[in-house]
Amino acid sequence: MTYPSDPANALEGARAVRQKLAEKTRCPPYMHAVFGALMGGLVASEGASDRATLVIELAILLLALLLFIVQRQRLGFFINGYRRGRTRPVAIALISVYLILFSLAAGLKAVLGLHWPALVLGMLMFGLATWGSSAWQARYQAEMAAPIEAA
Repeated sequence: MTYPSDPANALEGARAVRQKLAEKTRCPPYMHAVFGALMGGLVASEGASDRATLVIELAILLLALLLFIVQRQRLGFFINGYRRGRTRPVAIALISVYLILFSLAAGLKAVLGLHWPALVLGMLMFGLATWGSSAWQARYQAEMAAPIEAA
């Protein structure tokens, strides 16, 4: 026999599970800075010689892969940053800013031979990516804590 409150209880149970998942995936503040350093490092790498840029970018790629592996082992899963929901606009904004700053750094290096702007733009990317990672997590937490709507 079913009771009218069963669907409501099921939805509340699902919300509680989502809230636990959100809490489990909350990362410490230094992880936001690590993400910012990876993104900022990619932009700043344009300040190096062409060969060194490739080496730095490869090292950052390997560090990102290591970070992925460690997080997946720690949690047992990995949450895609480009997932649907409230977090997607933050991810799109971050990648857009990255592409603009990286292109600007690469362009100034290629056209004018200027290497130092890449370092400044890399620092800017570090700050924006660190903030963006925190904003992404806050949106994810809010989305997971929100009430689940009945179908």
